[in-house]
Amino acid sequence: MRRVLSAVLVTAALALAPAGADARSEKVVGWTAARVFPTAVRFLRVDEGVTIVEKDAEAGYVLFELSDEGKTFPGSLELATFERDGVERLRIVIHIEDRPEYMEVGMLDRLERKLRDQLGPAPRPQPKPAPEPAEPAPPPAEPAPE
Repeated sequence: MRRVLSAVLVTAALALAPAGADARSEKVVGWTAARVFPTAVRFLRVDEGVTIVEKDAEAGYVLFELSDEGKTFPGSLELATFERDGVERLRIVIHIEDRPEYMEVGMLDRLERKLRDQLGPAPRPQPKPAPEPAEPAPPPAEPAPE
């Protein structure tokens, strides 16, 4: 009976334990992806000391490996352009497998600081110009009298 109770308690404890750290932290900035990407790659390699595994500026991502506590953790940085209220924005997402969210948030904060230092203040968001209205179709021609 004692063994069954122990097994039930262990199962319950595992079910209630928090899942592994698998966060995705993000920040929205006003610079363009073309300006952010090279700075982000330099930031990861030089400032953070991670190993760049793969990068693609057109697709807007960097895969890297972070060494911490004698282990290596895979990570990614993604850039995604989106529009909100007619203004184009850039979302930067950092994900590091099996590391706590505060590590990702710290990286994002340091990256934003580097962007400000390297690129200056983010440009003020400019709304996209409204599309010009299409010319109205001409009224249908009247049939010719017979």
